[in-house]
Amino acid sequence: MINRPLLATALAVLLPHLVGAQAPAVQFQTETTFVDVDVIVTDEKGTFIGDLARGDFEIWEDGKAQKLDTFSFVSIPVQRQDRFVFRDRPITPDVRSNRQPFAGRLYVIVLDDLDVSPMRTLHVRKFAREFIEKRLGANDLAAVAYTSGRDSGQDFTGDQQLLLAAVDRFVGRKLLPENMDMLDQAFQRAVTGSTMTEEDLTNMRQLGDKLNNPATTAADQEKGHRAVTVLSTLKNVSDFLASIRGRRKAVLLFSEGIDYPMTDVFGVGTSTDVLRMTEDAITAATKANVNFFTLDPRGLIGMSPEFMEMTDRRALDPSAPAEPTPLDARKDLMAQMRISLDSLRALAEQTGGIPAINSNDLESTYDRIVERNSRYYVLGYYPPTHPRDGRFHRIEVRVKRPGVNVMARKGYASPRGKTPEERAREEEARRVRDARKPLADNTTPQLREVLGTPLQQSGLTLSVQAAAFRHTKKDASVALAIEIDGDRLPFAQQPNGTYGNQLELSYFNLDENGKAHQGIRGIFDVTLRAENLGRVKSGGVRANTRIVLPPGRHQIRVGVREREGGASGSVFYDLQVPDFSGQSLMMSGLLLTATSAKQTFTAQPDAVVAKLLPAPATSRREFQQEDTLALLAEIYDNAPKERRTIDTAVRLLDDSGRELSAARDPVVNDTGWEVFSLTRQIPLKGIPPGRYLLRVESQARGNAKDAPVAAESVITIR
Repeated sequence: MINRPLLATALAVLLPHLVGAQAPAVQFQTETTFVDVDVIVTDEKGTFIGDLARGDFEIWEDGKAQKLDTFSFVSIPVQRQDRFVFRDRPITPDVRSNRQPFAGRLYVIVLDDLDVSPMRTLHVRKFAREFIEKRLGANDLAAVAYTSGRDSGQDFTGDQQLLLAAVDRFVGRKLLPENMDMLDQAFQRAVTGSTMTEEDLTNMRQLGDKLNNPATTAADQEKGHRAVTVLSTLKNVSDFLASIRGRRKAVLLFSEGIDYPMTDVFGVGTSTDVLRMTEDAITAATKANVNFFTLDPRGLIGMSPEFMEMTDRRALDPSAPAEPTPLDARKDLMAQMRISLDSLRALAEQTGGIPAINSNDLESTYDRIVERNSRYYVLGYYPPTHPRDGRFHRIEVRVKRPGVNVMARKGYASPRGKTPEERAREEEARRVRDARKPLADNTTPQLREVLGTPLQQSGLTLSVQAAAFRHTKKDASVALAIEIDGDRLPFAQQPNGTYGNQLELSYFNLDENGKAHQGIRGIFDVTLRAENLGRVKSGGVRANTRIVLPPGRHQIRVGVREREGGASGSVFYDLQVPDFSGQSLMMSGLLLTATSAKQTFTAQPDAVVAKLLPAPATSRREFQQEDTLALLAEIYDNAPKERRTIDTAVRLLDDSGRELSAARDPVVNDTGWEVFSLTRQIPLKGIPPGRYLLRVESQARGNAKDAPVAAESVITIR
């Protein structure tokens, strides 16, 4: 069973830069003693300077010059999203691949539900959605994490719809003392233009007595526990991103801050749990070259300290007579707010990010975040050997050019606890123990490493399509079409004149709680005669296999390794498995094949599909005009056993909604069947080259209660 911590606790869901004008793939390294420092250099007008060379930089640690071991200039363009839109709804492709190495920006959106008031839930959703919709490029990846846990988040993806769905699940859960909550609500009503009531004013007059109530021990303990949880989340995010080297990694933290003083995190003499965890979070971020960009939703809607500098009732209600507001209540809230703002400022400034506080200029803040993650220099060096004592080591970057401004993180702290070698030995011992258990997964360590990285890897390129079908009343059988490109597969000539290689295929699922489930592993010995070698080189190798999953959100991680060259690749597929008993009429996912699919060597066929389709299901979505497309979808009738007619339609639509091909047929259920296999063949001859939506629809006739159901896929005709 693959149960290593594939995703840090923080990551909900489930967790290259250009040198000159070129974009190498992301590098994954296990070296933890190497220090990356990203640097932004501007002139006196704030304009980025992009013509500096290695020799223009010096790097110093604790006042001593260090040898610069690596240097690169990063310039990442913002690529426009190019999505197929149907009825104002962008269509998510049903195929994932690693053929395009990641070459964009990397964001983790951390929604601090533990420290955001419930009344600001909609504001946080709105602000996070705006970043995703307006600032996330087609070449970028993002993840969404919650500080309260990972069951609502989303692992790294470029799919905006998945990210937006994760943001829309956000609900603020901050616990405020009753007096603070009442005053906060009063200010919120004033911000939104609502008139304060007499009840508001009466409550506010009574706050002074409650402020000195000594019965706050339990609340303080809960506040401390929440603070440690939030900081642990940030630390785990940084630890998870540490293996990605040579680029900036931006964490956008939407939070109202932590109510603990931390103006000089590494200079305080105390060692409370909160301050210790603050040090650990900043240490992990600086070591992993992660920048925290902190965004306070209070400032974004006008709830700033300046707003609270009001001394009479008329500031809140212009029609009211002059009357002092409760100064003690206001001062207490202001003091508390300033402490929380200091925490957001410290987290950002100590890691090289930007604190967006006391400001409602969201557009400018987002522009700066994107700019800082698009063009910068990356300097790398091996630091002196330090004891694992948590001591902070200051970094200074100097540029040998007059009149420039240099922005870089201030330093890093030595780690504490077990060394990477000790953790690796423990992990290997655990793996050996697991291998002795029944149904153990014997995936090789090399492929385990690939499956455990934060991002897909493209050493061996492949594509994956997953379609869920009903299996039992509780589970679904997910059909996988896995296709490995043949052009990167080496084949060794055997003594008998044949050519061979061995493919290791391993896959498993992470559920919405981040739990890794039983892995499935297969070994395929591919032996070819000389005349078939070219066919595999051009068409690749396919495996049609299945995995049983319960309803819910899943990420299926698929990894492949070939023996001869040792190359590996992985694809991470996000899938929502429906409850096929949830409605009276349901539909499965969609499987496609074509006459050209026979050119790919199928190492593992799907016996069920073989009876229904003329060729194995394929994950390719580009077809030639001489192809004939074939599809399979299942219709599930969960209504009481009565005769009824279900209208079906198979339509091919262009991006304007115009039909180029359509087949409409009624399906009569007069025998009480529960499953109907819908198959169709679509000749593509005569259809102009372009991109199209293939949409399969079904609806019960004459029953308005039954919503229509559909399965769809975007295809391209060459």
